[in-house]
Amino acid sequence: MSRKIPRNVIILGFVALASGFGQDLITPVLPAYLTLLGVSTSGIGLIDGLLQGTTSFFRFVSGIFSDRYQNRKRFVFFGYALSSIARPILAFAGSFTHVAFLRTIDGIGKGTKDAPRDALVADSSQEKSHGRAFGFHRLVDTAGSVLGPLLAGVILLSLTPTLGTYRIIFALSAIPGVIALCLIWFGIRESSASIVVDRSQTKKLPLTFWIFTFGSAIAMLTKVNDSLFLLRAQETSLLRPWIPFLFAGFTLLYAIGSYPIGILSDKYGKLPFITAGWLVLSVVELLFTNTQTITSVIGLFAFYGIFYALTEGSGRALIADFVSPELRGTAYSIFHTVIGLSVIIGGFGIGRIWEMVSPSLAFQVASIGSFISFFVFFLMMLKTRYKIYR
Repeated sequence: MSRKIPRNVIILGFVALASGFGQDLITPVLPAYLTLLGVSTSGIGLIDGLLQGTTSFFRFVSGIFSDRYQNRKRFVFFGYALSSIARPILAFAGSFTHVAFLRTIDGIGKGTKDAPRDALVADSSQEKSHGRAFGFHRLVDTAGSVLGPLLAGVILLSLTPTLGTYRIIFALSAIPGVIALCLIWFGIRESSASIVVDRSQTKKLPLTFWIFTFGSAIAMLTKVNDSLFLLRAQETSLLRPWIPFLFAGFTLLYAIGSYPIGILSDKYGKLPFITAGWLVLSVVELLFTNTQTITSVIGLFAFYGIFYALTEGSGRALIADFVSPELRGTAYSIFHTVIGLSVIIGGFGIGRIWEMVSPSLAFQVASIGSFISFFVFFLMMLKTRYKIYR
């Protein structure tokens, strides 16, 4: 098995780093910004839902079309371009409606590039090195999610956290967006693995793919989204300027763990790591029901980062193992769409439980959902005996 990381995977990793830097300048501070605008918790959840909803729809469309037209690079560039334009314009948004519209445009961009990008990573790497390739991509991608919140935190500590300060942060996201687009335009080469297929071939997606997608969807129907995790952290008296540092810390653990876990998953199988990840999340969500101290929040966010390291890269690599090259764009489209729709429904539901009953009950429900997914993946792991069947 080659240890070399393919050129496309390296460049796509740094594209994701730049774009992730811009995205996560915004992500950890947006809930506080919306709170200053007077937006309710359900309103914040709705904006997340609009982002996820548009992302889901365009993931479905773009992946299928990238299979059909044999040009993943075009879709990747267009998607990153939309997000790179929408994010800095948040600096001029002064109402719920403005923010909701721009996050929807960002969602269209994210949806357009996600499935073709994952398919391009899979196409560009060797069959037995998918875990390594996706692990590397997650490592470099997540580094941007560390650097972005750190810069946001420094700005908030240096300046008073006012609406004007948040707008400066949003405007700065334009710089990494331009870098990402230049890397795609001048650096990415279309993979020769792309093959034109008919849409009717979607019926050839293997049963294991559908079981994995179903198991992931169950958990996402109840998972607490990142924004609500951050709001929960604020309830422990953690000051707003320190929230980005908390976000950076958990993404740092995510980044550090992604690559070695990717390598190990090529050797020992992806399902054991994915299964362990959902058990970790179930425990984290359960413990968040009664979290009251800053120290416990920091510890739980560390394990939250470990959850992502165990599941994100391994999950995408597992789909590449399940599905033949000519259907990967379609498979990633279906997977991301199902997961995205589950996140929308679940995010709204968890938000309503949070508001109508209590945050503790919201985390209890989330913990049960994560444990059910753990059980589904555990049974799947036993059934396959760590082997991949097509």
